[in-house]
Amino acid sequence: MRNDVLEYVGLDLENLPEELESKSSIHMQNYSGSNTYKVYDYISVHDLEILITPLDRTVELKERYKYAKTLEEYLRADDQKTRKIFMDILDLATAKEIKELEELQEKLNNNIPELVKYSKNYLWQIYYSAEDNKYFMLFPANEGETSVLFYIIKKKLEKADTKIFVPINKLDYSENILSKEEINDIENYIWLFTNEWPEIYEVCNKKLYITGKTKINGIFESFFRNIYESEDKAKKFHMLLKAMFILTTETNYQYTFEPYVNEKGELELKYDGEIINVSNLTTFIDRQTEIKKEKISKLNKEIEKNRKILGELKEYVKEQNNIYVMQEKQIAMFLECKNSFFKKISYFFKVKKFTVPKIDVKIEKEDDDKNEEIEIGVACSYTIKELINISMEMNGVESKARDLRADIRELQLKKENLARKIKNASEYIAEIEEHKKSIFEFWKFTNKDALPALETGNINKGKDIKNKILGTFDLEQDLEILGTKVDSIQRQKLTRNEMDIIYAAQFCIDAINYPENNEVLERVLKKLKSKIEKGDKTDNGHSDLEELLKDYRNVKTLKNREHREVERNEITILNINKKTTVKEFRETIHKCIKILNVAFKKITSITQMPVYARLDDVVEFKNENVDNWDDREKVIIGEINPIKLLDESEEPVKLLKVPVDENTNILYYSNIIFFENQNNTLPIGMDVSTKVLMKINVNAEDYENYKEYEEGKMYKADKKEEKGEKVKREEINIFEKINDFEFKIKKVIIIK
Repeated sequence: MRNDVLEYVGLDLENLPEELESKSSIHMQNYSGSNTYKVYDYISVHDLEILITPLDRTVELKERYKYAKTLEEYLRADDQKTRKIFMDILDLATAKEIKELEELQEKLNNNIPELVKYSKNYLWQIYYSAEDNKYFMLFPANEGETSVLFYIIKKKLEKADTKIFVPINKLDYSENILSKEEINDIENYIWLFTNEWPEIYEVCNKKLYITGKTKINGIFESFFRNIYESEDKAKKFHMLLKAMFILTTETNYQYTFEPYVNEKGELELKYDGEIINVSNLTTFIDRQTEIKKEKISKLNKEIEKNRKILGELKEYVKEQNNIYVMQEKQIAMFLECKNSFFKKISYFFKVKKFTVPKIDVKIEKEDDDKNEEIEIGVACSYTIKELINISMEMNGVESKARDLRADIRELQLKKENLARKIKNASEYIAEIEEHKKSIFEFWKFTNKDALPALETGNINKGKDIKNKILGTFDLEQDLEILGTKVDSIQRQKLTRNEMDIIYAAQFCIDAINYPENNEVLERVLKKLKSKIEKGDKTDNGHSDLEELLKDYRNVKTLKNREHREVERNEITILNINKKTTVKEFRETIHKCIKILNVAFKKITSITQMPVYARLDDVVEFKNENVDNWDDREKVIIGEINPIKLLDESEEPVKLLKVPVDENTNILYYSNIIFFENQNNTLPIGMDVSTKVLMKINVNAEDYENYKEYEEGKMYKADKKEEKGEKVKREEINIFEKINDFEFKIKKVIIIK
């Protein structure tokens, strides 16, 4: 192996070539630098000094440099220890790996990787000495992959100058494009919006690469890469992020900007579906300021109106209260006078009849939070500070408006309860002479129709509590909890027969939706029978004794949890054999539909979350006739995790997003749906699948909207709808890595 490497490199250990002799000593005093790889550049191999350290590259740089020697010292060494270190390095190198490094650097020649960083770039261990203005390799002798050293030696021995594209360790940005403070700001800003730290590289002192990962819609993971070659464009990007950062933090997150990756793979930010960039930032600030000013104006009018209403209510309730107090006095007087004839006469002449005044009290309804379209004049030109100030002002005005609404609602309740008390008191007094009742019975009688007290404060509190209970579903954090809960519920509520049919529905969903369509039934039945012929599932679901015993004895694993359960068999469940007819299959499907309908009534969603399905699986544009379409429900197999619906094709993936709340009937493909659990060893959760079975309403109008979307008629060039709010569309670009040099854009279209 040694001879192969030496021969391929062209190195004679007995005669040290002049090219490998040290031209000058290397001095290094600055060992600081938090980011190991900030700067990438093309370095001439002939200008590169080689130092070898006996320590591992994980050891502190100062220590590695302290014990480092030049390549010349190792090659000319007389002591066996130093000589052995080099020979051990040589033993680990291979000609094949050196060739691979040559091929890589040839590819890197004027071909910068998409994300700058490339696999095994850490092997080069190249540093810059500011004191000597020289680059040097500090090669660790304990490195497992040593071919990189002999690649450098080979290129040094060649006449032609070779430049290699490598990261320069511990070298700071040149600040030719942005200052270190501005770059640090960008890192912090991007973290706020993506919850991921970006990687920022300076390439050849003239390009700034900002790369990283983000989640689109909180689900779809995508790379991004922004490249800036000029100071002007980079500073504009910095200022844009800064503006979004300030708006987000200074308004207490009234403004939250979502990450978006465009068709070039660049990171952008969206607000309420609109991409915010340098060109429209001023317009965005103007529009938002005008929207808030308009809303403040409306809220102030509402406050003024509601203050008047509150005053009227207070007077009304005060008068009601006076009447009720007088009614209490009247009953007390009666109880005092009832035992004397003369006192009864006195009571009769003293008592007055009370009339309750009637006023019409209306409460101003709370405005929707939707931003209205407001025409912005040319003269409008607001600053971010003004938008922040007016946002905080609106916070105060909204708080006052909410408090007033709460006070009015509280008084309304009191008014209603007093009205009921007065009514009951009147009825009590009307029959008081016929019954011997006490004042305590009076209070009990008059309060019998009282309404329960309302929550005070924020009028949306009930909604907030509901959201707190249901939560906002986070796919990454909540899926395991969801799986555990729904699997436990389904084990308790579903019968074995229902679980069988839910499992089998995966393989005959089209037949369930079109039980009278012979063409569909034949297609599904043929596919099921093919499993028998291929041996995937044996006839009638039976296998030989050995297979049965094998299934029983085998220990299976779900997420590192073992069990000994047998998987359900759709062929057995649906009673399919090679001779099954379409008529028999139709009867089976009708039975399945009845069982599914019962199962659906037993299980509802335990949380609010979206469920996704491929649009083509929900609406068959080519096979259905709109004119003969009847309103009906369709059973669909949806996905909690839409990432699983993406494919490798270059065509856009069209997904239907279906909202699910706590009232939605839904069946989950949890572990119990896939295994029979006769041994009670099945782990609880959704470890096999994240699919669900649910019903959606599909009618002719919906179909027409989907069909027009498919034909491209639903949206104009500016992506605004022509037909109202029936169908909404969102386009997502996912920047996917193929290898270090190739990426592709995966387009996902979500229909809501």
